[in-house]
Formats: sequence, C-alpha cells, structure tokens
Amino acid sequence: MKFTLKQFLIYLLSALLGCFFIFSAYTKTEPIQFFEYTLYAQLHLSQNTAAYFARFFIGLEAGLGLLLLLNIYGRGKWVIKMAFWLIVAFSIHLAILYFNAGNDVNCGCMGSMIPMTPVVSIIKNIALLCLLALLLKKSTSESSNTLHWLASIVLAIVVAVPFALFPSQSKTVALSKLYNPANKEIPQIELRKGKHFVGFLSLSCSHCREAAKDLRKMKAADTSLPIYFVFMDPENDTVKTDMLQDFMMDTKANNIPYNFLAQDPFREIAGMYVPAMFWLQDTTIIRKLNVPDLNQKEFQLWLKSN
Repeated sequence: MKFTLKQFLIYLLSALLGCFFIFSAYTKTEPIQFFEYTLYAQLHLSQNTAAYFARFFIGLEAGLGLLLLLNIYGRGKWVIKMAFWLIVAFSIHLAILYFNAGNDVNCGCMGSMIPMTPVVSIIKNIALLCLLALLLKKSTSESSNTLHWLASIVLAIVVAVPFALFPSQSKTVALSKLYNPANKEIPQIELRKGKHFVGFLSLSCSHCREAAKDLRKMKAADTSLPIYFVFMDPENDTVKTDMLQDFMMDTKANNIPYNFLAQDPFREIAGMYVPAMFWLQDTTIIRKLNVPDLNQKEFQLWLKSN
C-alpha cells in the first residue's frame, strides 16, 4: 500500500499532538501536590477528592496522548473526540477562572513547571482544538476490532498508573518541634492551628533571600497575611547576630515575624534543601512552593477559601 504525503502529515500531526498531551500530563506531576491544590482551590473540592481527580486527569491526558502518538483512534475516532472534548471542558473551566480570579494567577494547566495565565492557556487550547478538529476530519476511521479494544485497554491501564506512582497521602509538618520547651526560642504565634505560610530559611542561602524579598513585599501590601519565617540557627550567637543583620539589611524583611531553630530539628522538618516554604492548615501541607510560585493573589484566595 502506497504511503502518501497526506498520510504522513496526518501521522505527524497526530504524533505531535500526542507528545504535547503526554508532556502536559508530565508537567502536572512536578510536583503533583501543586495540581492537587489547583483542583482543590479552583473547583472547591475536598483534599481527598482533589487528590483522586488529579491522578485521574493526569492518567487520562497521558493515555490519550499515548494513543495519539501511536495513531490509534478506536472505532468512530473516539480517542480524538475524547481529547477534543477534554480540551473543551478545560477551556470552559479557564473562562470561569478568568472571570472569578482574573488573569494574574497560574491556572495550573502545565503545573508549576510552566506557569500560565488563564488567557494564555485558553489561546493554547484554541490552537489544540483546531488541530484536533483537523485530525478528526482528515484521519481515516478504524475498522479493526483489535485496535478498538486495544485503545480502551491502553487508556484504562495508563489512567491507573498515576494512582500507583503517586499514592495519595496527607503530608504534615512536625511543627510541635518548634514548641519544644528545650528550644532556645519558641514562636509567639500558634502555627499549629489555622492557615499559615511558613518558610524555613537559611541566612546564608541566596534563594532564601530572594524569597524573603518577595514575601516582604507581599506582607507590606497586605499586613494581615499570616507569613512566618523559621531560620536555621548557626548555633554561634555572634555569627547569628552578624548574619541576621546582613540578611535583614539585604531583604528588608523586618516586617515578618521569625524565630531560630536548631539545625537537627530544622532539617527534620524542612528537609535538606532550602528554602522550604509551605501553605499549612493545622500542620497539613496544602501546597509546597518554590520561589517562582510566590503569588500574593493566589495566597489571599486560598486564605479566603473554606
């Protein structure tokens, strides 16, 4: 059977769309907690329900992408149609998000790896819909029962994969270590109840200073924001005083309350890498953030959510 240029272009288009769907699914896993939070905050789901749907949508997007990459569409081209209507559903959600929250939030469509505003993501989706419509029109229908059922089985298996790779579990922070009577310093604020932003920082870390500068601006714009710093204690009072003075002169973050914590319990809570920054609700991690994720409006929306 002669392989025409038209068939090649159709296969190429399908493969490119498949690669994009797979990449989009991957970005939502880096980290998956961000996509969980996106569903939790934007759809007003419970944390458990958001965790379930996060894995389902990642698997569905990856499964459809794999089938498009392999040019397997199922009887009636249901794979292409499902991909099309999935993008339509995402676009409707983006439109609602835009009217409710504006255009200066990360919609979460590409996770935290590639922050996108609702408008940019809608434009991306319009392009995808046009390409999927073209593929639907130009590709040939499958008559093979084998390929039809293979598509269903592959999709079911791939949808199940994220549930196995990313078992859902509530993650908590052992904030009780901050209130150990043996500590040199104990927070004057009760961080174990309610919603708080807690940043675990090192005075010598350049990324921590960058985070502190952004958070200082957020706090200055809205003094009610419950932001708190925990610094790793250098365990030398003279060194600590000099380093703290230099840190504050550089960041101007004097408007944010803080305390020091000994190195061992600090690492037990924060891990080996700083800055370690969390949105916490009653010691449960709602979202772990990197410096580029710091966004005042998103934080305020979360504080107001139930």
